[in-house]
Amino acid sequence: MKISLASLSEGLHTFNFVEKLAEFGLENHPNLYDEVEIQVDIEKRSPQYVLKSLVQISGRFACDRCTREFEKRLSGEGRVIFSSDEAMLEMSEADEIHYLAPDAKEIDITPDLRDTILLAIPMKLLCSEECRGLCAGCGADLSIESCRCAAPPADTRWEALHKLL
Repeated sequence: MKISLASLSEGLHTFNFVEKLAEFGLENHPNLYDEVEIQVDIEKRSPQYVLKSLVQISGRFACDRCTREFEKRLSGEGRVIFSSDEAMLEMSEADEIHYLAPDAKEIDITPDLRDTILLAIPMKLLCSEECRGLCAGCGADLSIESCRCAAPPADTRWEALHKLL
């Protein structure tokens, strides 16, 4: 996905897209649905372009606590600076700053949007914040039913202390 620089005047410009995951090389992702909604805000401040992106995508996932499948809409934000000021690039080691040739006609934002999409997927996916997960002993889904495990046998070494209570 490329943005033409010739049409951008100084100031803020907003673009909205709906793209297929194949555009970002993610067409075989096992959980994400095929389309991603993208909003890109580009602020031109010579000699740089500040790009802020918002991606929204839906998918079908398995809960990390109870393994139940659920659908969820994810959103992620990214920020990147494209600059032709070499001094700025040398001062910063940040990954969010990319060199832009002074005679560049367009900016390829595909890799940055791909990163934003992938970073929108949380490390731990839960069907709900209240999900209690599965019992490690009997496998019962604790959000739906009670544990079926037998109570552990009492430890007789503590019997004398229990009599004091």
